[in-house]
Amino acid sequence: MRRQLRTVTLAGCLAMIFIPCTMSPLTTDFVRELGASDLHFGLLSGLPMIMVALQFAGAFLAGKLHRRKALFMVMLIGGRLLYLPAALLPSLLPSASRELLILVFIGCVAMHTAMMHFATPLWFSWMGDLIPERILNRYWAERHRYLQLTWAATFLAVAGVAYLANHLSSALIFPFLATVGVVAGVVDIILFHWVDEPPNSRTGMRRPWELFMEPLRHREYRTFVIFNCSFSGATMLAAAFMQIYVLKVLLIPRWQASLMWCVIGLGSFFVARFWGRMADRHGHRPILLICVALKPLIVVVFLFVSQPWGPLVLTIAFFFDSMLNAGYYIAMTGYKLKMAPRENRPMFVAATLALSGIVGGLAAIAGGWLLRSCEGMSWEFGGRIWINYHLVFLISFLARIGCIPMAAAIRETASSTAVTVLAHIWGVWPMRIFMFPVGLLRNQSHPGPPRSKGAHTREL
Repeated sequence: MRRQLRTVTLAGCLAMIFIPCTMSPLTTDFVRELGASDLHFGLLSGLPMIMVALQFAGAFLAGKLHRRKALFMVMLIGGRLLYLPAALLPSLLPSASRELLILVFIGCVAMHTAMMHFATPLWFSWMGDLIPERILNRYWAERHRYLQLTWAATFLAVAGVAYLANHLSSALIFPFLATVGVVAGVVDIILFHWVDEPPNSRTGMRRPWELFMEPLRHREYRTFVIFNCSFSGATMLAAAFMQIYVLKVLLIPRWQASLMWCVIGLGSFFVARFWGRMADRHGHRPILLICVALKPLIVVVFLFVSQPWGPLVLTIAFFFDSMLNAGYYIAMTGYKLKMAPRENRPMFVAATLALSGIVGGLAAIAGGWLLRSCEGMSWEFGGRIWINYHLVFLISFLARIGCIPMAAAIRETASSTAVTVLAHIWGVWPMRIFMFPVGLLRNQSHPGPPRSKGAHTREL
């Protein structure tokens, strides 16, 4: 079992090389050089998320197949290979119009995500059968740490490439990065050949509509799905345009923007294990509520940040926001796998991811339409000039605030309150930091007896 889980973690780390290499600020700049508008960026963020609807088809098929591995591998490898022609479009179609190149690029990305989302329920169903429930939260937390560390290291490398090749066009740099990312992404999927697949618990002859409606008839899970859809729309309304805002409005260089996105992995790495243990002890609901309540803060930073302090302020903000992302991811994943019945787990997972993806994608497209409609407009208030991006960020902030009561409505048996978890966090983090010098001096002045090889202290 340990070898299997290590292989899954290693494969995930390779995926964290694929994602930054194909979805970094250099990718955004590459599309800008093709002549993309704000509406195009909305489509680029929104259409792939709408493709999440294909998870329903994947979930239905996952309940019928004897084996899920082969289809999962074919779909993921085929989808990731699509980034090669997308990155080489200016060379493959030198005489094509800019509008055509942008639309073909968006189409390749959308097709990649369509194939990925079709395979996602297969993977979650497989992993749900493979990972023992007693270590579920701890394993996801530990795996998330390694994935985020790899994410940070890869973004650091991308920033280095952007800095050293700062004089070159993104049309020359992005194909190189995309090739590296695709190689890592394909090897990631090939590694699953050596991961065992437990027998699949099939759904038998149940009708598709019955399978689809089961998650929505489940009272607790329905509340979770409604919240997840609302929060996805609220976050994507702003998140889809953060990179373009950094490059286009704040005029932050590509290499600095890549460094800023690097810290997203570092923050998650430091706290993922902690969140996993909190989920084991207190349940998923309080962690979810705490993270959702604090997530609007990143939009506040984007509303008020300006040069010359933009890179420093956003780097710090991303670091702390990524800590919330880690807790949100662990709580979401654990809750989904815990609440979903084994025989229809793929459809329960799809109901969460697909519906929220559709709402998030529509929100991103709506944000792009709003940016284009208000392009060139500005308002003076409070001694500052506010533009169309600020309007989108403000709407996202208000929508995120509105999601907090929805997160509080989620139910989970035998879970602690958010206040209890906050008290635990306050007792662990600040006090340990403040008391560290005192404890260190005490240990040096009064060294305790040597610990035996097997002895260990309980880590909170």
